[in-house]
Amino acid sequence: MKTAFTHTNLIDVLNGALVPDCTIVVEDGIITDISPEIPADVKHVINLEGKYVAPGFFDCHVHLVNDSLPEALSKKKTPVGYTLTALENLESLAKAGVTFARDVGDVHNIAIELREANKAGRIKLAPDLQASGQPICMTGGTSWHKLGYEADGADECRKAARLMLKNGADVVKLMGTGGVCTEGTKRGSIQLSEEELRAAVIEAHHVGAKACCHSQNIEGNQTAIRAGVDIIEHGDNVDDETVQMMVEHGTIYDATLASLTWIIEGGNKGVSPAALSKAKEAQTQCYASFRKVYDAGVLCILGSDSGTQFCKHEDSLYEMVVMVENCGLTPAEALKIGTINSAIACDVDHILGSLTVGKKAHMVVLNENPLENIRTVMSPQMTIKNGEIIWCLSGSFFTSNKSISPE
Repeated sequence: MKTAFTHTNLIDVLNGALVPDCTIVVEDGIITDISPEIPADVKHVINLEGKYVAPGFFDCHVHLVNDSLPEALSKKKTPVGYTLTALENLESLAKAGVTFARDVGDVHNIAIELREANKAGRIKLAPDLQASGQPICMTGGTSWHKLGYEADGADECRKAARLMLKNGADVVKLMGTGGVCTEGTKRGSIQLSEEELRAAVIEAHHVGAKACCHSQNIEGNQTAIRAGVDIIEHGDNVDDETVQMMVEHGTIYDATLASLTWIIEGGNKGVSPAALSKAKEAQTQCYASFRKVYDAGVLCILGSDSGTQFCKHEDSLYEMVVMVENCGLTPAEALKIGTINSAIACDVDHILGSLTVGKKAHMVVLNENPLENIRTVMSPQMTIKNGEIIWCLSGSFFTSNKSISPE
């Protein structure tokens, strides 16, 4: 059956433009037409009454099993407990307008299994998923205490990567340096070596998967780039030489800017002094580094690091707000990062990332024009996946010849 979403103001992220008062026609989950009029053969019409429609947003750096509480407040969970948390976080992401997420830190293969359940239609309120399984770290390295899979030396890292891929990982996650949230580690300290990273990267590339790497200093960034890593996660401190290396190697950059804001704001709510100090140190560098990388033409993507301390999945799209308000991007530039750029990084740009005929009808309905007010992405009115409304904000009014059940 064809469905027409009428009176929509469409956000064209490819050109940074608004297409006013148009009709988006969907059949079997695919956009088949975008035109001023309703085709005669369409029987099911949903009038969006002049609301703004953007492509479904991406979040390329989430931790579904984490509840966003500082370690001092979090309780250890059973696999069932972690799964329940992950399901709640999937729901929060979907309500936030995220229709595609990449989990880069998992336990018990929960995110991988939820990805499969989601594909099978067993989870109604969730974004499409990619997952890495456990991050690979050195013994005692970043994330060892909760999510990490410890490996030392090239052979162990090679085997660890093979294990994650055997378990169904879409991407291999590597922990190249110390980070903010793991007690007892120094932010930016070199952990996995170039040889260790390269061994894991090669295994990922053998099966057509990408490898991404947590890194938080110049040496770590350059080591990861030389090792062939596809995506740098965080990469707080970047100099001109590193940027040039990223350009030459085609390295993708996932800056996760907003998570540091949330950690710092949680300073009086249980965040440890050590983590707070490291977050403040990182924040002074990350905005300038992001802008430097972006201006060089490196492919930048949206990752919120949701699941870290006080960084909630429901606030995922605050990342775009930070890009505009703290880093000086235009709303159009931030929207492109949160949609088509991220789709390219996840190898799904042929089916997602823009509202284009032939692509999946993943859409988010907004009250205001995000090209003028980026903060409107924080207040979505409706989330649509494959042409079906999976969530509608209570109190929103849209007319249709078929009833819509609000939240």
